[in-house]
Amino acid sequence: MALRLSLLYAALFAIVGVTLPFWPLWLADRGLAPTEIAIVAGAAIWSKILVNPLAGSLADALGRRRAVMLGLAAASLALYGALALVQGFWPILILAVAASSLFTALMPLTETVTLAALRFGGLDYGRVRLWGSVSFIALAMGLGPVIAAFGAGVISWTIVALLGVVLAVLPGMPDPPEGRRGATGGARLGGGRLPRDGGMLGLLTNGRFVLFLISDGLIQAGHATYYALGSVHWHKAGLGETQVGLLWAEGVVAEVLLFAFGAPLVRLCGPFGLLGLAAAAGVARWSITAWTTDPAILALIQPLHGLTFAAAHLGSMHHITRSIPTDRAARAQALYSAVCAGMIMGAAMTLAGPAYAALGGRAFLVDALWCALGGLGIGLLALIARRDGATRRRA
Repeated sequence: MALRLSLLYAALFAIVGVTLPFWPLWLADRGLAPTEIAIVAGAAIWSKILVNPLAGSLADALGRRRAVMLGLAAASLALYGALALVQGFWPILILAVAASSLFTALMPLTETVTLAALRFGGLDYGRVRLWGSVSFIALAMGLGPVIAAFGAGVISWTIVALLGVVLAVLPGMPDPPEGRRGATGGARLGGGRLPRDGGMLGLLTNGRFVLFLISDGLIQAGHATYYALGSVHWHKAGLGETQVGLLWAEGVVAEVLLFAFGAPLVRLCGPFGLLGLAAAAGVARWSITAWTTDPAILALIQPLHGLTFAAAHLGSMHHITRSIPTDRAARAQALYSAVCAGMIMGAAMTLAGPAYAALGGRAFLVDALWCALGGLGIGLLALIARRDGATRRRA
């Protein structure tokens, strides 16, 4: 099971390794202006706010997550194939948003299947998830020379081919019956009760789950300026392409190492401890980044990406696994993706542009602020959970 899930993560994140650095090049090759490229990219981020919860609700309602994932992958493959054949802003916008939203809906469902294996089979989540990071690095670094040799047209066909790999791997994925039936009755969420059969509304009306989403989303939002304008900022400061590429690669290598060897840290810190560690690392990382572009100092702090991203992700996944009953796991993952990586990250990246225009590199201090606020929320959740644990022990 671990091998099949590792292959699925590798295929999915290989696609991210194509789209994140190279998709704007494909759009520019199709004749889109910078403003139009930004519209297409922004619309794709915001679309997950709608599509991910719908896909998660459908998977939970049917109890057939693998079948839903196969449908999403097949439809996304067809739409990306159609994209390779069209021209003009409006056809590209419509097809690109549809294709991207269906593809991104696969991510929380994959997490749901993996966490079910963690819950019932003792899987080491980090050692499975790390292959996604490895494949991301491989495609992000390896596709550039191919594009230089054959042109930007290979980008869309590479995505189509990788979605074909996803479709080939999915039939072997586990679809555990436990995920269909779920828990009977209300379940505890950090000590709070989820209403019986509450569905998406039950999650959204649970104050602790909402506080978890907001706090985690703020910690993730700490990466907004880095993702949107980090390379631009470093280029303006005189760093070369190779230096910038090495800094990015250093961060992802730290992420891979934490996924590979982070199980003892999970046991030691627990979910809230990992999230608190990520928030503290974010305050330090982005505060230093705001004040220096010295390559040597940046090289020293880039490994903090292992904490700001990977520790936060591990903490979030383990919290959801321990807190959410299996019959609502897909909806919880979909909301997590939609709110944290969609709504909050989308808003933070939208604000990052004006903040950078006004503050330059000091805009990274805004990211440090997001992490500090997220850390306060996680601290509050940890205190509530500790209080509830003490109350239950006395009862």
